[in-house]
Amino acid sequence: MKHFCFTVCLITVSFISFSQRPGWQHLDFQKDSVFGISTERAYNELLKGKESVTVIVGIIDTGIDTLHEDLKPLIWQDKKTGLRGWNYIAAETGQEDITRLVGDKKDFYDSLSFTIVPETYRAGYQKHRKLEPALDAKIKAMRQLVEELETIQKITDHIVQSLGKSNPTAEDFQNYPADESDNPLIKNVLKRLTLYPDWKSFKYNEIDHILELAKYHLDHGLNLKNNEKDTALGDADITPDKLGPVRESNVGGAYHGTHVAGIIGAVRGNDIGMDGVADNVRILMLKENGTLREMRDEALARAIRFAVDHGAKVVNLSFGKPYTWNKKLVDEAVKYAMEHDVLLVHAAGNTGSNLDAEEHYPNPVYLDKTGTANAWLEVGASDSKGNPADFSNYGQKDVDVFAPGVAIYSTLPYNQYQAWNGTSMATPMVVGLAALIREYYPKLTAVQVRDIIMKSVVKRDILKDKCVSGGVLNAYNALTLAATYK
Repeated sequence: MKHFCFTVCLITVSFISFSQRPGWQHLDFQKDSVFGISTERAYNELLKGKESVTVIVGIIDTGIDTLHEDLKPLIWQDKKTGLRGWNYIAAETGQEDITRLVGDKKDFYDSLSFTIVPETYRAGYQKHRKLEPALDAKIKAMRQLVEELETIQKITDHIVQSLGKSNPTAEDFQNYPADESDNPLIKNVLKRLTLYPDWKSFKYNEIDHILELAKYHLDHGLNLKNNEKDTALGDADITPDKLGPVRESNVGGAYHGTHVAGIIGAVRGNDIGMDGVADNVRILMLKENGTLREMRDEALARAIRFAVDHGAKVVNLSFGKPYTWNKKLVDEAVKYAMEHDVLLVHAAGNTGSNLDAEEHYPNPVYLDKTGTANAWLEVGASDSKGNPADFSNYGQKDVDVFAPGVAIYSTLPYNQYQAWNGTSMATPMVVGLAALIREYYPKLTAVQVRDIIMKSVVKRDILKDKCVSGGVLNAYNALTLAATYK
């Protein structure tokens, strides 16, 4: 008994130690007692000396730091145009999807009460009533951001005036005799001031311009009375939006795309930062949401088609919404991806919900009832014990596989690194493995790669009713199967 207890204690200590350190997601349960995906074991035992082909991975997200030390060599570039991707949100026109949905038949639905709503209109009425408070919450949050930025603008103008310098330095702010109410703001300013050539540049990018855009978004994207069409064509700027020196940022997602990219393919073995899953990828960024704007269906459809047309073999979709404005358009883009042998990998979401019983978009089921996308994977998040994360959505029918998504250490802009949680982190684990399989076994189709990933999971009793595969992603098993797959 003493020996048994000692062994268990050792395993527990080892487990805690491994699960807390950066890169635990690459470890192997048999060797390390941690439910990583066995990436290192796969490289050491299965891939040494083997040749690979470069695989283009599309990331539809919030943008990417193209100059990051651990990502710069991986950024895709079009040989003809020099483009490194495309930004579909650029100059804003038109309404957000949720604004359109709430505005659709609003006068009619507002004239009804639930007790007298005809059966024909009941589903639409219920959806309208559900979305109205969601839009109101968005408007309230945006107004609060505007108010906070206006306050920041006034305080910083006062500080600059007190300093007696039109273009103060970081040292000037450090030496400013601030009271307790000013200290948090000065700390936030100092965090990012050194990233700019001077104060004037910082103030425009991090305060004045964000404020201008937030006001514009209130008047256009979130305005039910705005009747203009969404005619924005976007631009080539795929860098993440600015954050602003706000107290509690509602824009942490601005760094989201860079974090996702690192998980997929940050340069391996360079003794910098962290290692991605795949060792020979090019990252193609399609920016479709950011600090203020949400992902719109039209932008998503265009982004999927751009990725397909420019050679992506796997596409990461770490986002989602409980509503859709134009699913038909998105479905057509998904069908286009299926026709061109592209695997789409989507995050299940972080509300702890059963997707079998919840509306969620995008999804692989076509609105026209012609079927389901056959090269689509829906991903939930697991922890280092191989259990579903508390926040992760699940679904015995609608979620395919779980992958590490808790305390995943990865890249952030300006050569920074941080551990984040989310199915957004689990999804690029699957994308990285899919790309790795297609690197070393390029003859396999997207549908076959999906099948390999599903069949090679490490089964977990706790997951058997949480996802279709009933298990956690495993690179060693997947590559072993890929080598003999027929």
